[in-house]
Amino acid sequence: MKIKNIKLALLLLSLIIISNTSFAQQQEGKMKDKMEKSFKEGKEKSKEALQKGKEKVEKAKDETQKETKELEEKIKDKSEKVEKKSEEVAEESKEKINEGHAYGKEKALEGKEFGQERARQAKQFKEEKKKEYNEVLKQGEEKAKVAKEKISSAKENLEKEKKNLSEEEYKVRKEKIDRAEKGLKDLEEKIEKEKSSIE
Repeated sequence: MKIKNIKLALLLLSLIIISNTSFAQQQEGKMKDKMEKSFKEGKEKSKEALQKGKEKVEKAKDETQKETKELEEKIKDKSEKVEKKSEEVAEESKEKINEGHAYGKEKALEGKEFGQERARQAKQFKEEKKKEYNEVLKQGEEKAKVAKEKISSAKENLEKEKKNLSEEEYKVRKEKIDRAEKGLKDLEEKIEKEKSSIE
């Protein structure tokens, strides 16, 4: 009977050990699953944040480039209009030269007074064109100023978010901002060049 009791006790003891071992393995598996799940969730959230950051930088860059192109086109259009108008005026004057200028016929003023009046008209025409061109340049400067503020804001945001970004993402965003600054600098140089050509 003692042997049976010992066998029975050993059997119960081995069952308890086996059940504890399997229970511990189940708990370990559950913990491992929880850790993997939380790691995946964290990874997905960081990817989403990174993607949102990329989208914001792309949007700001696109807007800046769009505004820069619009300004360049406006300046180009206005300069083409001014050139075309000056060509028309030059052509008209050539035609009038070939026709002998109608200014000399049936004129109300004579001699010095006539010359002074013609000079005043030419000066007035030139000033009107200069005002139009200056207005376009002023608009270009204002848009360049707005673009400069946006780039400055994007730089500040990048520096604030630097802690949350990987080195690669930081470099990509920094390069985009640098390209936008270069485009803005080129635009400002064009505006200054046009300004100096007017004066």
